[in-house]
Amino acid sequence: MSPKAKPTMNNQSNHSSFRSGLLLGLLLLSCLGCSGAKDDPRGERIPVSGLVYYDGDPLTSARILFISDTPEGKVKSAGIVREGIYQIPEQGGPVAGKARVEIYPTIPELEELEQLKKEAKKQGKPFKDPSSVKIPAAYNKNSKLTADITIDGKNTFEFKIESK
Repeated sequence: MSPKAKPTMNNQSNHSSFRSGLLLGLLLLSCLGCSGAKDDPRGERIPVSGLVYYDGDPLTSARILFISDTPEGKVKSAGIVREGIYQIPEQGGPVAGKARVEIYPTIPELEELEQLKKEAKKQGKPFKDPSSVKIPAAYNKNSKLTADITIDGKNTFEFKIESK
């Protein structure tokens, strides 16, 4: 049997230094995502909002994506369209410059679907089932839609989708 090594003062300080370094490293890693919208190295994030129409009517439900190319890489900002309206806050917004815009259909959960039916009835409008909406690829994966986002502009954009 080999004798067990007794911890020495030098050995204990090495473990203590290692633990301190590990703790500091973990703290730094956890704060990487903590920076504000203005601290993004790809550019200042900007809030955007607007309207989306489908065959002339407000689009019931969809996902909207703004994609900006920067020297540091792509910036993707996503939002939800409800009853034709979308808003993406500064923290998740796109950066200034030209952004490609993609709009994808979404299928709401049953509870949300019931809420949409109630809202349509309350407003005296016919209910358009979001699952029946077919957004052509020309408005999403093959989109040519763009938005020019400015630091000091209104950044409100309207998009009109035609099913045919």
